[in-house]
Amino acid sequence: MASSPRRPLRAGAAALLAAAALVGLAGTARADGSGTINDPWNPTRAAHITCDTATLFANYSAGGGHRDPIATLHKGNYIGVRYITSNNYSADVFWHGTSKWGFVLRDCFTLN
Repeated sequence: MASSPRRPLRAGAAALLAAAALVGLAGTARADGSGTINDPWNPTRAAHITCDTATLFANYSAGGGHRDPIATLHKGNYIGVRYITSNNYSADVFWHGTSKWGFVLRDCFTLN
């Protein structure tokens, strides 16, 4: 009885999936990232909105502030915080409800 050529492929695929899972764990365990494009492994930290409403903005700069509103988040919405700006005024966040990235005022969320 000849062995099926599919079995080695399945075993190889399973090994690749296992390796990918380990790489993902290694990336999320790192907590020293700067959140810049040069440091893509900065993990998101779980948080939730604490203001009654908070605007999610497409852009932020220290000199110009928040610009280009894209959504309104409500108290209790869960977000992932990638990094908080150096002036502690804003944060780059991922809104789980719509899979959108943007900036939110730092005073409007609490890290879980």
